[in-house]
Amino acid sequence: MSEAWGTMQWLIEDTSHPGADLSLARMTVYPDHTSPPHRHSNANEAIHVLSGQMAERLDKAWVEAGPGDTVYVPAGTVHQTRCIGDDPVVMMIAYSSGTRNYEAMGVS
Repeated sequence: MSEAWGTMQWLIEDTSHPGADLSLARMTVYPDHTSPPHRHSNANEAIHVLSGQMAERLDKAWVEAGPGDTVYVPAGTVHQTRCIGDDPVVMMIAYSSGTRNYEAMGVS
C-alpha cells in the first residue's frame, strides 16, 4: 500500500493468514512526511526502527527513535509517525491482533 507519506507492506494479517492473532508490517515514511493520526482500539502496537530517524506521537507527546529502538503503543493511544531525518525511516510494525480496528483521528 503506497500513500503520499510512505508505504505499508503487510507481511502477516488475518486476511493473508486466516486465524492469525497478530499482524506484522514493514512501514516506510518519507523525509519531511508524517503518517495520519489514528488509533487501534483492539490492538497494542510495537514499532521497531530498522533505519532512519523518526518521532512517534503518543497522544500529545512525541518520542524520538532511531535504528534498533522500539516504541510501544498501547491500544487506544492516538499515534502517528514522522520522519525526522534526511533519509526515509523504515520500521517493522507488530500488532497484537490479526485484524486491527483503524480509527482516523483527523488532522492535528
